[in-house]
Amino acid sequence: MATVTFHSMAESAYLWTAMQVADEKGVDYDFVQLVLGSEEHLRLQPFGKVPVLQHGQVFLYETLAICHYIDRAFEGPALQPADALGQAEVLRWTSIVNAYVFPVMNRFMKERLVRPAWGFDSDAAFLQAAREPLRLQLRLIDEAVRDGGFLVGDRLTTADCFLLPHLLFFSRTPEGAALLRAAPGAADWLARMRDRPSYAKSAMREGFDAFSTYATPTETVWAA
Repeated sequence: MATVTFHSMAESAYLWTAMQVADEKGVDYDFVQLVLGSEEHLRLQPFGKVPVLQHGQVFLYETLAICHYIDRAFEGPALQPADALGQAEVLRWTSIVNAYVFPVMNRFMKERLVRPAWGFDSDAAFLQAAREPLRLQLRLIDEAVRDGGFLVGDRLTTADCFLLPHLLFFSRTPEGAALLRAAPGAADWLARMRDRPSYAKSAMREGFDAFSTYATPTETVWAA
């Protein structure tokens, strides 16, 4: 029996974050598929989000709490610094990802690639309005990692695991590819994250490989 169990929908980016943290920590896990909005789902997570962590009799939701718990409850490499400032930087970057990166980067990818694949029109106004927020996000990420490090210092932390699925899938859009060409530090960080064993074995990689079959536009929606 695995040490922990994740209850979730399989395609959740936040499930992939939690799984990568467990893999980096060396904690083995099982996965139980939830049906969105089902009685079981809402019993485990009253807000209807995913994932939920089960460890024995402990059930925990909210991915920030899950990742913190995995890092502190088990032996293995530390995924957060020991000092107060380092811990604050991890929380700051996690907050940036959750509050700013996810709502824009994730939606941009879906508007640009997923909706057309399903036969729906993209929200052109959103795509245009997202340009400056995305440029800012890539600039800040690039500045943080450009010396060959990670978001906080020279070792992977839970903050990197929060960012990876969003930047990874955004990179499939022509706009994401263009922004990464102008941000070599961020591009290198993404390549190094994809080289990690935790990515090679992950459901995130499987999801990205499947997603890569979607048609990709060749031109950006943004004027030069």
